[in-house]
Amino acid sequence: MSKRQSNATMQSEIFIVLMIVMVLLFIITSFYISKLKEHQQPPLIVLDEAHGYSFSSSSALLNEKFIAELKKSVVKKIQKFSKEYKCDTVEVYGYTDGQPFSVNTIKTTQSFDNDLHRCLVDKDCNIDDIQASSNLELGMKRAVSVVDFLKPILLNKQSYIKTIRPYSGGAFIDAEGKIAKIDDRAGDKYRRRIELRLSRSRDLR
Repeated sequence: MSKRQSNATMQSEIFIVLMIVMVLLFIITSFYISKLKEHQQPPLIVLDEAHGYSFSSSSALLNEKFIAELKKSVVKKIQKFSKEYKCDTVEVYGYTDGQPFSVNTIKTTQSFDNDLHRCLVDKDCNIDDIQASSNLELGMKRAVSVVDFLKPILLNKQSYIKTIRPYSGGAFIDAEGKIAKIDDRAGDKYRRRIELRLSRSRDLR
């Protein structure tokens, strides 16, 4: 074998070794990134009125556009994040703006709780048949509407998601996560929103 051939063979072997090392580094890095994500918090999913996720005034019914966006992008994000971050719980928070809430008939809190619980377990429940008497209750109604929509899609044997829970922040928390002004008569499209937070049930024990 000539010296030129020997050098070419050596260069080829070095190239192969470098390629193997690079592949191994990629595999190891990907593995550690995957493991790291299992302990990180997934991105917050915000559905605010400013970006087209709106409810009619004092209503918790999901309109056609809202439903279409949930199907088109939101469900996919939840599935993607739940798999990447190994999350099995979706927390759905309903928020309103600070405009004063007024109703013609005030029902007791106990009646509202019982009626809303019925909507969580009864597929035929009309959410707007339940009368909210405050922004806090309205936020909860809207969260329940989103939960009811997501349950049949996400709660299955192939999904990482095992639990979906509704919560309400009412008018108390603004879009930046700070305590908000309650009497906001101008309204705020960013405050009127649904937030979806993915978590791990093991972290809540």
